[in-house]
Amino acid sequence: MTERRVTVPLREDLRARHDSAATDVRTAGRRGDMPALLDATRRAQQVLTAARRDLGPDDPDTLVAEGTLAVALLLGYDRTGGLELATRNLAAREALLGPDHPASLAAADAVAAAHRETGDAQEAVRRHEDVVTRRTRVLGETHPCTIASRAAVAIARADTGDLRGAAGLLAATLEVAERALGDGHAVTDDVRELLADCRAADAAERAAEPTGEPDPPTGVLPRMRRPPEDAEPPTEVLPRTPDPREDTLPIVFDRPSGPLRVVR
Repeated sequence: MTERRVTVPLREDLRARHDSAATDVRTAGRRGDMPALLDATRRAQQVLTAARRDLGPDDPDTLVAEGTLAVALLLGYDRTGGLELATRNLAAREALLGPDHPASLAAADAVAAAHRETGDAQEAVRRHEDVVTRRTRVLGETHPCTIASRAAVAIARADTGDLRGAAGLLAATLEVAERALGDGHAVTDDVRELLADCRAADAAERAAEPTGEPDPPTGVLPRMRRPPEDAEPPTEVLPRTPDPREDTLPIVFDRPSGPLRVVR
């Protein structure tokens, strides 16, 4: 009983600190606010360090914090390190929960998004498609996570240069979302916005074709300002972060870095 009285408040404190940092990572990532993102990343790292020490490296809450830090790194200056950490996080979740647990599938989708973020759109398409197949089997084809994964396939395809195919997939996904989730659902709204962006990018690319070769596609969602490639990297951040507590809350990858966020 003594151990429980100590452990429960400690765990709740870590969860509260994590949730605060994760919210700030999402907000700063959407706005392209790099100073705020760096501050949130440092806080996420501190939570992960404490969770590893106090809860253990394989505790579900530790894996949550690890996933959040990977996201923060991918949204910031260390995309390669974020991919490495997200990949380790996926392996740990699969070992703890099994490969088809919803939290493991969310981590798998996050790794797919990390590949897109680091420039390997073809690998991202392959991995997202695998997650769609498994989420359809485990959660059903109209589950918000499955619909979000279908949209993630589309934006990865857009990054390969197939804007028209991506738009077609998003249009079909939007029909499913509107029918299954309704117009007011966050996933439906996101898919609709993605479709508009994709169609606009496709139209712009086709309009530019007569004047010469179009530039290589860079994606359809240039929403977050990136630091310059030669910018000074941040310090005090690990150089190299779904949620097992929630069935349908994946690792937070706000656009443009990967899968759509999914609400419970």
